[in-house]
Amino acid sequence: MTELDSTTTPLTPANFLTPERLARLSTNQQAHAAQILTDFANVYQQVTGTRQAWTPTGVTAALTALPLTVDQPHNYFVAVVPVLSEFFKAATGKDWPAFDQVLKAARPQLVEKHTATQVNQEQHDYENVVAEVEGWVQDMRRTPQVTNLSATDQRYFGDIVHVVTELLVTGKHRQPVDWQPENLAAVMFGPFTHLLDEGQRVAELYHLIPFALTQLFDYLAATEEGLPNAKALQDWVREHHTALVTMYDPKMKAFFDQITAAMQKQGIDTQDKAAVDRFTQDYLRANPALGRELFATDQQLKAVKRHSHRPAFSRKHRRRR
Repeated sequence: MTELDSTTTPLTPANFLTPERLARLSTNQQAHAAQILTDFANVYQQVTGTRQAWTPTGVTAALTALPLTVDQPHNYFVAVVPVLSEFFKAATGKDWPAFDQVLKAARPQLVEKHTATQVNQEQHDYENVVAEVEGWVQDMRRTPQVTNLSATDQRYFGDIVHVVTELLVTGKHRQPVDWQPENLAAVMFGPFTHLLDEGQRVAELYHLIPFALTQLFDYLAATEEGLPNAKALQDWVREHHTALVTMYDPKMKAFFDQITAAMQKQGIDTQDKAAVDRFTQDYLRANPALGRELFATDQQLKAVKRHSHRPAFSRKHRRRR
């Protein structure tokens, strides 16, 4: 991992793209360099929670998410790896070989994925997914549980079902019969919020996430194709209830992002509940002011939602509904 010292000014498009570095790029790469670096930094922060620690794993995740979060022409994606290669050579120093390896591995998919024919086919496939999911939503709206929601909450319910399914099916290329808890975790913490419109990022929507996921999994389990991992998915939602409904809260989200980065730095397995609990307790003891502030925020949240005890760790032509 390459961590930037707090006294170091991080590289930005403005201070990285000097005339000397630009001269090493092709005309096409120069045309897209600033936008690529800006987009990549935003996506990296969304999927890792930080811009202060570059890791090969984080770069791989960000490059996977990039095509899902930006709408750019083929030439843009052709330039992504060359531009980022120049950036990471300067940003990572002796750690560059590991980053070079993941960048080279990502290039074929980035380039091939965005030929004109493939983009058109992807958009067609995406529209088919949207239409199918809208049918699911309409079916679920006929159930008493969803019918009893207010009109606004029914709209939020549909938004949640659409975004989660789009991320899993068109993003992860997994049909419901293949959904696993780890797939759900990968899309909920980061990509989910990023795919929402600004007006959808409200507390009322986030409070509905566990309910919407539960209803979706129940519905799919009852279909002809079924949902083989329904119980495991439902269990995951229950265990991560707090993290899901507090993603909207700036203080709680900042805490989850901060403690996740600290755990990754210390090599803690964030899927090991006992290790996470121990680390969280030690971290809060070492930062008592943060603990008091977090407790106050948590008490406010308890008035509107149920908590679990597990600590947890933000487009492409999306059709308006």
